[in-house]
Amino acid sequence: MKKILLLFSAVGMLSLTGCNNDDYDEDTIAEVFEISNVDFNTNNIVNPVTIPLTPSIKTSEMLLVYRLAGVSDNGDDIWEPLPATYHFDNGTDTNDFLSYYFDFTVNDLVVYLESNFNITELQNAEDFIDNQVFRIVIIPGYGSNFRTSASSMEQFKDYNAVIKKYGIDDSNVKKLNYK
Repeated sequence: MKKILLLFSAVGMLSLTGCNNDDYDEDTIAEVFEISNVDFNTNNIVNPVTIPLTPSIKTSEMLLVYRLAGVSDNGDDIWEPLPATYHFDNGTDTNDFLSYYFDFTVNDLVVYLESNFNITELQNAEDFIDNQVFRIVIIPGYGSNFRTSASSMEQFKDYNAVIKKYGIDDSNVKKLNYK
């Protein structure tokens, strides 16, 4: 009986010492990248845009994506967090919508544009599908409380608050190519 107990103890100790959790690397440096001249329209077909992440990000990192929605009266850029949805009144009983959303892996980011109507027929379609500018903010996942709090999601809506919180200097943003 003592030998079996000793065997279980040894196996238990080996299995515990072999545990390694690289998902919580605390050496992640928050940074921001910009992608400009993004076109979703190819021959009147709206396609998702894939942006390679080179080098790859860590599995413990989070991506926040913001779209340049305009410029304020004082000349500051207005960064809108994704996902974002716009509603259009087309004069019928239906409410047309257009939404930007994204997904990502450690190797790439895909930005989608979805609607319940033909976006290319929208009067000002180019404002939504041509020459779009996005900012990607990479932050450490371990300190974000992303899964534990609804208020965490609220804090990510303000681009300027996010870069301030993570000590990011966005005066010299790195540019990425997606083509």
